[in-house]
Amino acid sequence: MPSLYRRLRRLLSPLAPARLRAAVMRVAVNLGYNYVRLWVIALHPRRIVATVRWLRWLRADIRRRREEKLLTVAVDVNALWEPLTGIGWYLYRLLEEMAERDDVRLRLYGPAYIDKQDVPPPVVELPSGRAIEQVSYRVPENLSLVHYYLATKLRRVQERMIAADRNQVLFAPNYFLPPWFDRCDGELVVTVHDLSFLKVPETVRESTRRDLEGKLRQTVERAARVLTDSETVRSELLETGLFDPERTHTVRLGPGSVAASTVAEPPDGLPERYVLHVGTLEPRKNLPTLLEAWRLLRARGAEPPPLVLCGRLGWKSEELQEEIESAAAEGWVVHYGYLKDGQVAALYRDATLVTLPSIYEGFGLPAVEAMGAGAPLLCSDIPVLREVAGESAVYVAPDSARDWADRVGEVLGDDAQRRELAGLGRARAERFDWRSTAEQTLEVWRAAVQEEASEPS
Repeated sequence: MPSLYRRLRRLLSPLAPARLRAAVMRVAVNLGYNYVRLWVIALHPRRIVATVRWLRWLRADIRRRREEKLLTVAVDVNALWEPLTGIGWYLYRLLEEMAERDDVRLRLYGPAYIDKQDVPPPVVELPSGRAIEQVSYRVPENLSLVHYYLATKLRRVQERMIAADRNQVLFAPNYFLPPWFDRCDGELVVTVHDLSFLKVPETVRESTRRDLEGKLRQTVERAARVLTDSETVRSELLETGLFDPERTHTVRLGPGSVAASTVAEPPDGLPERYVLHVGTLEPRKNLPTLLEAWRLLRARGAEPPPLVLCGRLGWKSEELQEEIESAAAEGWVVHYGYLKDGQVAALYRDATLVTLPSIYEGFGLPAVEAMGAGAPLLCSDIPVLREVAGESAVYVAPDSARDWADRVGEVLGDDAQRRELAGLGRARAERFDWRSTAEQTLEVWRAAVQEEASEPS
């Protein structure tokens, strides 16, 4: 250490004043001291013993998972770390419904696999039960290696660590295989919720469209089984010619998160009588046609009840936002952004009519929610909404604002028809339940594993 001090003094003496030279040398000496101090701490016998024990435990924990006798399913739960949209709710309800089963082991892998301080918690508490195992490792503070350094290193090899668990099924609830499953050998089962990027590409961001098209090819090459929310989307997948009909299955969803919540007080400013639309305000939802229908009705002197829009502004919505603000200023549109499920349930319950003018859907959860709440339903005449709502809705061509204005006026003026639609909707909503969704999903997982086991090696 003294020799280092002297060399630095000779190096800096012609270049800097004495005070600066002294400060730099103190830093250098401290760095050297801290470097030695770290090594002394790292080589402390207690830390060495703790490190060996922890590494042995880590190895034994992976071996334990390898030796599991039940059907093992690795589940990508990344969607539960994001705002709970349709995909997150789908995953949450599946896990919740399977949580207490004794014939499957659901292993949850997400951003907290290597738990560090920079990883936020999930937006909802992860489902728990005897079937569920959240796979997560917290690096102890008392090991020989620096905590941050070791956690960072483990993150770099987490793909290999997950692969070492040897799960039989890899479940991707959102269309594609997550990168941390790349090295796993299990049978991949993915859920394709819709094909909007192929059927209505103009409604999707260009970067998103390219990304999803590339992932479609990866899915085709790797997936042992594909799930769809509706027979309509299954047919669309098969039309591409890329998917095997024997390995593509329709498993319809249960009701949305709103249906499972307790009705709360409605939001402030809600009109006494109103027509409701629920959903993200993005191009597929076809809101400009609905707004134009209201203008036509008002131009005819019909004075329809206000249109209540519940949902955040999505992509490609700049012009739509201007239209909504203008209509709100005129007093015939009320726009709520994000609302809690109980408040949305109150909107459904008290709505005079619920509208769903989408040009494309993969399933249409708002239709199921409206039917379950006993709200009369007016839908776009597209195949998937016919499949979901059946005879429980009135259908209108999605591209005709004039037809929408006509049908809205007719249904609003016919109390008996609205009561009939409400009754039909309640009865049809009973067909959609998460227990059935979970059972069918589990059957597909088992079929994927059994087919692999029966193939000659």
